[in-house]
Amino acid sequence: MTSISSRKPTQKISKVSNDLLERITDEFINILRRKPGPDVFDWSTKKDYHGFEKTLVRKDILQPFIEQYNLAPEALEISIVRIKSNYPGSVHVHPIAHALCPILGEVEGFPNPVNAYALVEENWSPVSESDSMGIAAGKGKWFPINAGDRVYNPTNVAHGFTVQGEGQCYFVCIQSPNIDQATHDDWLPAKVN
Repeated sequence: MTSISSRKPTQKISKVSNDLLERITDEFINILRRKPGPDVFDWSTKKDYHGFEKTLVRKDILQPFIEQYNLAPEALEISIVRIKSNYPGSVHVHPIAHALCPILGEVEGFPNPVNAYALVEENWSPVSESDSMGIAAGKGKWFPINAGDRVYNPTNVAHGFTVQGEGQCYFVCIQSPNIDQATHDDWLPAKVN
């Protein structure tokens, strides 16, 4: 007979807590440090997403997280983001999701960031997507990011990433729930006030 306390709850979690997001991030980065990127990401999913390159983690890497933490399938997405030279940045908000973005570098088998910046700001206004592009949309709030940094993007807080001039940046975006769903894109263009 199984005791009530040892059974998993039948209700699937639809949005993970900040603590669980941190734990999943730690576990995933450990996987990425042991396996080369081509064995972790499904390169057939690569697409342009609001001006930057995004590729999803392989399902056989994601599924154990879903099962271990009793998550609904849409409760977690892990993707790698590549920002190329001269990407102006897009300030935006996720009204539902939150995300933790560890910045990758040589330790994980990727080039270290060069001329890379991020922004996280609570005071913002909605704008058109074209008005959300560029450093001007952040009014001097951008800060430099380096390999090993983690940028937390809370729900309903403006944020963005950019690479100035000849630069590059790779980071993992671990988000809950999934921002880019077939029926809903949890992306709202923003400008910092």
